[in-house]
Amino acid sequence: MGLKMSIHEEKKVVEIKDSQLLKKLLAYALPHWKTILLCAALAFLIVVTDLARPYMIKVAIDDHIGGLHKPMYAAPADQAGWLERYGRPIVVDGQAYVRVNGPIEALDAAEAEGVRKVRIVEAGGTNYLTDGWPDTKESPEVRITDAKTELVAGGQVYAAERLDENAADAFRTRDLSGFFVLGVLFLAVVICGSALSYVQTNLLQYTGQHIIYRIREELFTHLSRLSVSFFDRNPVGRLVVRVTQDTESLNQLYSQVIVNLVKDVIMLLGIIVIMFQMSVKLTLLVLVVLPFLAGLTFWYRTVVRAAQRQVRLLLARLNSFLAENLSGIRITQLFTREERQFEQFRDLNDQHYRAGMRGTVINSIFQPAIGFIGNLAIALLMWYGGASVLDGSITFGIVYAFTHYVRQFFNPLMSLAEKYNQVQTAMVGAERIFDMLAEKPATVDPEKPKPLPPHIRGEIEFDHVWFAYNEGEWVLRDVSFKIEPGQTVAFVGATGAGKSSVIQLINRFYDIQKGSIRLDGIDIREIPLEQLRRAISVVQQDVFLFNGDIASNIRLSEAGITDEQIRESARMVHMANFIEKQPLGYATPLGERGVNLSLGQRQLLSFARAIVFRPQILILDEATSNIDTETELVVQEALKTISKNRTTLIVAHRLSTIRHADQIIVMHKGKVREIGNHYQLLAQKGYYYKLYELQYKEQGSMQDAR
Repeated sequence: MGLKMSIHEEKKVVEIKDSQLLKKLLAYALPHWKTILLCAALAFLIVVTDLARPYMIKVAIDDHIGGLHKPMYAAPADQAGWLERYGRPIVVDGQAYVRVNGPIEALDAAEAEGVRKVRIVEAGGTNYLTDGWPDTKESPEVRITDAKTELVAGGQVYAAERLDENAADAFRTRDLSGFFVLGVLFLAVVICGSALSYVQTNLLQYTGQHIIYRIREELFTHLSRLSVSFFDRNPVGRLVVRVTQDTESLNQLYSQVIVNLVKDVIMLLGIIVIMFQMSVKLTLLVLVVLPFLAGLTFWYRTVVRAAQRQVRLLLARLNSFLAENLSGIRITQLFTREERQFEQFRDLNDQHYRAGMRGTVINSIFQPAIGFIGNLAIALLMWYGGASVLDGSITFGIVYAFTHYVRQFFNPLMSLAEKYNQVQTAMVGAERIFDMLAEKPATVDPEKPKPLPPHIRGEIEFDHVWFAYNEGEWVLRDVSFKIEPGQTVAFVGATGAGKSSVIQLINRFYDIQKGSIRLDGIDIREIPLEQLRRAISVVQQDVFLFNGDIASNIRLSEAGITDEQIRESARMVHMANFIEKQPLGYATPLGERGVNLSLGQRQLLSFARAIVFRPQILILDEATSNIDTETELVVQEALKTISKNRTTLIVAHRLSTIRHADQIIVMHKGKVREIGNHYQLLAQKGYYYKLYELQYKEQGSMQDAR
């Protein structure tokens, strides 16, 4: 069988739009929508706790650290009701005072009788209580005369009185208690945020792992149903990458990116709202850098997807190369090809390294660039905000809070950059996963199947069958023959004659292009695949054994097969004595692919495996090629027993193994040349006679020499 391309050359994955990929990915998350919605709600609460902290520091700075010098309303203690709209007043020396934190209102004469504007102003290191609200942008000047104390600020004169330390401490009493309350509240917010993050992280990991578990199961189930032709063109390493690493790349998408992406967006919107509420000018100044950020993100999006695709492609090639070479390490060492194989590995490894470094360089440009833009915004803030604090239009607490919010604003953006990288990795993995899931089996069940009866007769008929692995390259050409129920039929011919292809067509590993193959008069394409393959057992030349013990390799996880049936099948192929001599008997563990058994023992084990399933049709595809002459005689005796009342098909090179066959079908270059039993074909002196003569001429000469 020829393949058009190297299996290490991965076919081009059909690109799918991100929106389509996301739609498919979200379909897997839909069953967990309640948990994801809860995580989104937790994300909102976590954002609230994150945004609250800088604002609490701003309150501490403006309302408590610098609160002593804020504008106040004052009124006699017994007329303080009007002041309560601004907060709880404090009483000092019979006067009630309240700080004005919100918009300053004009005092209505009737409503505010007895209420006056006052402010504590520092001048020359001393605090003065002034009537009115002096402008403190410039250093005020104090004038003391015999009669009174005056404070000059902004070109205006205000009546003032000096505050002693006791009076100043009385005004600070509320600040000290406020610090305690803010400290407790700040700690509570931190603890609450940490607890919410812990719960959210665990819920997300639980959800992500369940989704990945489901995708892996779906992938493995799909792979097990694909046709043999798919595995002919896809090496094991590539498929392993799909099921393991490509699905793992999706884990980050489900367990981190989706909900945290929502969290970051909420964080950005929340920061913008709070900053606009504190200062429109400063907010607009910060947002000036956004066009640069958008351009950088567009560039990143363009280049990172291609880099991720290349890394995944080369990783699949590297894994397939490793799987192939580690499996064939004996051949590599036998022919001293270690250096050559190392050169090929180094070449693939270098390509993977360069592709990985390209992705690293892209990320190393993008993330520092985001940080630079963030620092540029902070530099603008320091320049304009600092000047605004000096002229008194903005408080220091607002500028301090802005620096925190700007950092918080760019942290999600840098996080978004990392998440975008994860999203791109996930998208590349998703492309490859959905491309594999979109792969249709070449052999499928018919729409209107015809079920087989519980016990089939075993009649097989090829009717003008044409078959090619690759279009136009015919392996079988107009093949026709009929096998009667219970017959033992052998297929012989030179290498490449099409013998094994006939065998693989009977159980529909491949489908024919022309003609029909019938089992008991039913076209096998109309029979459900599971029923067809349950009726047929195949023993191949290359025996594959799984990790596990002897019994599990015979039973193949079929619960209906009893231990007694396993022992019976082993006795039928004369392997029971060997197994029972092992310390653990049928529980004896086998190494990888049965490495601790001889070739002949592996072949006998495959015979026992085939027999234990009680097939109505038994196929032996070069099954005795690895068995020595003594063991072959044993197997021939076993074959007489197991082929009784059972249709048996044998592909063999050694003609000695098929003398007993009811029919021998001789094939040459994809066509049936002769049909008959051993003696009939010898009498015809055709292709079979030539094969027999070539095979036994040397043996006959050796016997004559003796």
